[in-house]
Amino acid sequence: MRRLNDTWVRWQSKLEILPVSEVFIRAIYLTLIWSTIKLLLIGDVVWGEEWLHVLYTPFGNIDRFAMILNETAVRPYYLWFVVPFLALLIGGLLGLHNFFTRAVVWYLYVALHFGNVEISTGGHHLYQQLLFFHILFFRVSDRAGGIWAATRRLLHHLGFYAIWVNIALLYFASAYWKTFGEMWFSGQAMLMSISFEAYSFPGILALLPSNTWYLLIGTYAVFAYQLLFAIAIWIKPVRKPFLLFGLLFHLSIVFIVGLADFGVFMIASYSIFLAPSDARMLMERLSVIRLSRK
Repeated sequence: MRRLNDTWVRWQSKLEILPVSEVFIRAIYLTLIWSTIKLLLIGDVVWGEEWLHVLYTPFGNIDRFAMILNETAVRPYYLWFVVPFLALLIGGLLGLHNFFTRAVVWYLYVALHFGNVEISTGGHHLYQQLLFFHILFFRVSDRAGGIWAATRRLLHHLGFYAIWVNIALLYFASAYWKTFGEMWFSGQAMLMSISFEAYSFPGILALLPSNTWYLLIGTYAVFAYQLLFAIAIWIKPVRKPFLLFGLLFHLSIVFIVGLADFGVFMIASYSIFLAPSDARMLMERLSVIRLSRK
């Protein structure tokens, strides 16, 4: 109880994780800029009148605002959502963000995501939750006093660690539902996931018939990683090497499986697990680079 009370007090008096939050915002904003511009090249198909997306029956009440791009009368004006979204993301990269802009970024992302949900990945769905919690990333000086400053620090911590839990739950759910498919235990599911010639590296498919042993190793390594994630991220000595495996895993998803958006989004989300000292050093280096360019 004493340790819990000390944590509660510290969460209201200090914001040591603020540099990590700033790096996290820049990481996810940068990946969203890349992904959105990529989709904007075929914007009329993704969000516009020439939709590839199967339109949902319009929702009622407040849910309608999340599904607004499923309205045929609204879809021609998708740029009204994309342009301010990109502008706010670019501003966030420069450190120009606050509670209001973060909330608008989250809403615009939700609207754009539900406007093309059929061509999205699990990473896009995860970003909905991460962007919601990042709304709580208030910037508060340790010197600021009073109940309002304490409340904002507390909300920042709650949003910050909610993201940790959210990512952990994603991995656990992924591993849990894999246990219901027999193809995962035999390595067949992993074989199928990397057997699309249009996405895989040249030569990968030629190795598969005679080297299927590594598919089993890869399958059980991924199982172990996903199941242990919720525990390992809280153990500081093993966190970095553990996340390094995850980094390699998601890079393989980018370059071998071919799900670039999912792999890049997951790698960007790992910035939330940086040590505050590492994040602070990275932010200082970015500031030096920006000043040198001026």
